[in-house]
Amino acid sequence: MARAKQAAAKKPPKNAPSPAPKPPKNACSRAPKPPKTRPPPRRPPSLWEKLRRSPKPPLGLLPAASFRASVRSAAALREGFGVQAGAAAALREGCEAHLLALLEAWGLCALHAKRSVVRVADVSLVRSLRVKRG
Repeated sequence: MARAKQAAAKKPPKNAPSPAPKPPKNACSRAPKPPKTRPPPRRPPSLWEKLRRSPKPPLGLLPAASFRASVRSAAALREGFGVQAGAAAALREGCEAHLLALLEAWGLCALHAKRSVVRVADVSLVRSLRVKRG
């Protein structure tokens, strides 16, 4: 019976006014949040952005300094014969292009023979096919 009296004592009387709501402990955290907005849609990059982001040119097969030194040493064999920097760069680009073409042809010959390794036979085949006739 003692329990029944305690429970009855906790209930407020029916005619009593309801207590005022207590303000939250941290009023800032209870403030209404603004609605979430989506970011604007992404536009495709402009031409200048594409050029700015474009990858740097790959390094050449032949190191520039050593190639330039070998060209100048070959030019030093003849007296009064010099090589300008632009000419040495053009020679280097031409040599790289020729070397890449040879490597590609060798790789194609090895691929045709169902191999992944270039052999001497591939090199001799490309040489024989590239002989200028006439």
